[in-house]
Amino acid sequence: MKKILCFGNVSEKYKNAIENAMRECPNIAGWEQAPDTDDLSNANDEFVLMKCDIHTDDFLRHVIAINKKLMNGEKFYLTHCFVLFNKSCNRAPFILTDAACVPMPDESQLTHIVDNAKDLFENMFNNTRAPFISLISAGGDTNTKLSPLLNSWYNGHAKDFPDNTLRIEQLDVALDKNIRGEKHIGGETADIIVVDNINTGNAILKSLTVLSNDWYGVGFLIGAKNTVILNSRSANEYALMQNIIMACK
Repeated sequence: MKKILCFGNVSEKYKNAIENAMRECPNIAGWEQAPDTDDLSNANDEFVLMKCDIHTDDFLRHVIAINKKLMNGEKFYLTHCFVLFNKSCNRAPFILTDAACVPMPDESQLTHIVDNAKDLFENMFNNTRAPFISLISAGGDTNTKLSPLLNSWYNGHAKDFPDNTLRIEQLDVALDKNIRGEKHIGGETADIIVVDNINTGNAILKSLTVLSNDWYGVGFLIGAKNTVILNSRSANEYALMQNIIMACK
């Protein structure tokens, strides 16, 4: 059983989302308000840490403090992943690593971002195959399509991935199987999209969820000892409920 530890003001929107999630998911034991302190002596890895009405920086400070305690000083890397679902079910869900925790990652941090996204993919979708990973930059070099960071990382790590599962692509090719066919590109559409900075990630996320209105996203912090839900304060009750259910499964 999982208990939700809520940070910030738990308004009616969050309370209703938790209650609805509890009706849908018997694995949720309930919730409690987190104290406004870093001394969270009762926290353990059975808690799901959830952001309510609180600034992201303040929430992350608590998350880091809890994980330092749970990991006994062992180093860990928090990264942010959005799982995007197509409302019309025309496209399988995929993971976007939007770099919210590490706005401008270096090559070492990028490795942890990719590894955490792969772990999330395997845990959420119970897949036995390797995920297809597409590297995408906004305004990359004309020849490589990538920024210097992603291009350097790709050259150094491509050999570590099964054939044709780590690709340099454009967004339309990564998302749409029909466009892949028109351009005579083999392989499946992306399971994971990796970007090199928070601006590219935000542009992709908002283009899909706000402008197209055909996608919705569930955001998670990956790499922590316990599950962390990084909610947007603009999320409605239904989106919050889905976040909670997925986090508590």
